Amino acid sequence: MHMDTLNFPTKRNLLLARQRLALARKGYELLDKKRQVLVNELATVQKQAHTAWEALHTALDKANRALGLAYIEMGGARVRRVSDGIQKNASVKVLFRSIMGVELPLVNSENTFSSIKYLLHDTTVSLDEAVLAWKKARQLIISWAGIENTINCLKLHIKKTQKRANALGNITIPLYEARIKFIEERLEERERDELARLKIVKKGGAGAH
Repeated sequence: MHMDTLNFPTKRNLLLARQRLALARKGYELLDKKRQVLVNELATVQKQAHTAWEALHTALDKANRALGLAYIEMGGARVRRVSDGIQKNASVKVLFRSIMGVELPLVNSENTFSSIKYLLHDTTVSLDEAVLAWKKARQLIISWAGIENTINCLKLHIKKTQKRANALGNITIPLYEARIKFIEERLEERERDELARLKIVKKGGAGAH
C-alpha cells in the first residue's frame, strides 16, 4: 500500500503543508472574488437583456403593423415582389471583452445591411416604413441574441468557478489543515518524548556521581 510521504511528521513536511495551505486559501479568495465579479456582471447583463427584449418586442410590433398596412395598400403580390429584391444577408461583427479571464462576446449589428434599393414609383410610404422597421427589428434581434449568449457564457463560468472554489474550500483546504494538525501533534509528542528522555538521562548522570 502506497503511503503519502508528505504525511510523515517532519518539519519539512510541516513547512510544505503550511505553504500549500496558504496557496489554497489564496486561490479560494481569488475564485470567490472572480465569482462575485461575474455574478455582478450577470446581473447587469440581465437588466440589459430585459431592456433589449422590450425594445425588440416594440420594434417587431411596429414592423408587423407597418407591413400589414403595406399589404393593404399595395397588395401581397407587389409587397412580396419588392421584398424579393431586398438583400436578406447580414454580416455581424463579433468582438470580445475580458472580465476576470472570461471572454465575453460583443456583437456589433451596426451597418450590417446594405442600402435599400427598389423603384419608388412601385411602392408606398407604408412599405418604406415597413422595410425600415424590419431593418431596425433585425438589428435588435442580433443585439438581443448577443446578450443572451453573454448571459449563458457568464452562467457557465460562474458554475465552473463555484465548483473549483467548493473543491478548495471543502476538500483541499481541510486536507492541509488536517495534515498540519497531525504533523504538529506528532512533532510536539516527539519533542515531549525527547525532553522526557533527556531528563531521565540527566537524572541518571547525576545519580552516578
